[in-house]
Amino acid sequence: MKKQSSVMKICSCIFVLFFLAGVFLLTPLSNAGSAAKKKASHQEAFGVYSQNCLSCHDSIADPEKPGRTRDDWHLVVNIMHGYGLDLSNAESEMIIDLLYDLRQGLEKEAG
Repeated sequence: MKKQSSVMKICSCIFVLFFLAGVFLLTPLSNAGSAAKKKASHQEAFGVYSQNCLSCHDSIADPEKPGRTRDDWHLVVNIMHGYGLDLSNAESEMIIDLLYDLRQGLEKEAG
């Protein structure tokens, strides 16, 4: 009976190890997929930014100015609507995500 119990424990341990190994091996693959999606959405967002923003703004970010939070970028884009920027909510969100993500790590978080 003890021999059967120890065999079951060993089998259970092996199963758990294989399961954990599978989880660790599959995790980077899902991150790679999301990174590719983010890159594609950034390319689309840059196209929208180029069409609607670059006629007045020389570049995406002014390195001399302090960083902005995502909330700050929302305010900036909403202010631009007052100057005639005509974007859908989805396009505005794309530009906000682009501007924030490009300067991520430089931004202070909203408090």
